[in-house]
Amino acid sequence: MLALLCLCAMPLTHAHSGGGGGAADFSASKPLLRKTRGGVSASAVGKTVLCTLAVQNACQMLSMRYSRMPGQPRYLSSTAVVMAEAVKMLFSFVMLVQQMGLRRAAHFTWGGIVVAWRDTLLVGVPALLYLVQNNLLYVATTHLDAATCQVAYQLKLLTTAFFTVTLLKRHISTRRWLALGLLFVGVVFVQNPTGGTAVGSAGSQSPVLGMAAVTCACFLSGLAGVWLERIVKRSQEVPIWLRNMQLGVISLLLGAANVYIFDGEAVALHGFFQGYTWMTAFVVLQVSLGGLLVALIMKYADNVVKGFATSLSIVLSSVVSWFIPSFEFEPNSAFVLGSSMVIAATILYSAIPSKTTTQVLEASVEKQPQGLHRDDVP
Repeated sequence: MLALLCLCAMPLTHAHSGGGGGAADFSASKPLLRKTRGGVSASAVGKTVLCTLAVQNACQMLSMRYSRMPGQPRYLSSTAVVMAEAVKMLFSFVMLVQQMGLRRAAHFTWGGIVVAWRDTLLVGVPALLYLVQNNLLYVATTHLDAATCQVAYQLKLLTTAFFTVTLLKRHISTRRWLALGLLFVGVVFVQNPTGGTAVGSAGSQSPVLGMAAVTCACFLSGLAGVWLERIVKRSQEVPIWLRNMQLGVISLLLGAANVYIFDGEAVALHGFFQGYTWMTAFVVLQVSLGGLLVALIMKYADNVVKGFATSLSIVLSSVVSWFIPSFEFEPNSAFVLGSSMVIAATILYSAIPSKTTTQVLEASVEKQPQGLHRDDVP
């Protein structure tokens, strides 16, 4: 699914490196969103991204929780965050190589990250916020069951909407605010602890610490997502994959410092990959895939739409949990009611009488090739 997503996105993100001076020239990079029979439209990419994001979010929370359950080998979450950033950078570079060849991709990456270091520093703040958020999610899944962590993490919808209004100055209609409220209530019903048997807590788990961690993660997720969206939308000349590597470089440096400060002794004693299993590798892959999808969402959708895809993933994760004995989840009437509310909220949010988000994107690209401005989206 990831390969299909990237093949769909590649025609939309052509990039060319400049001539002299060694600095990266992004001026020739323009999204090609044309309504052609043989081409790939923004609508197709948007649907592919959102569907993939929903599946990825469903897998990520379940796999993170399972890997942190009592009885599983204990690995260092700080090293897992660093590995996820490394995988994300590697995949982004591979995509650039696929588009322009190894030599040009290497020159383009050097110019975009090192030579244009000021542009790289622009993403320093969201990189730091995402790094802290990812570490907090590991803390939350250690102390909370998957259901509680999943529903609590949906608070990021409200924080994202808040920062969308305050930072991007974008108007959110009353209908969408009602949809946000309905969505959150539906999510509460779906993941209500009384709606199924929760996994038993170990004595070492602290629900208070888990809730505090997931609440802080929600705040950081909303702020970082909107901040990064603002940067991406105002610098359309920078390709998605290069922007991902800019984020990854800063995150790797900050993550390595985090490992050294907080887990340096443990790494010296038992190694960087202590406690790693196939499930840990799967979690790392899921987190890195989530970072790639976030970048595509920034380019072709918005953060609130990303939140709705995430909420739909709750329904998927609940169904999967039903078939995993260790999670001890059984859907009942609350689950059915909550699922219906989530679907209704999604339809309510998407059913805009005027222009849809995709139409605005396509029209903006055709009329304004220098950048996208979507402050007028209802």
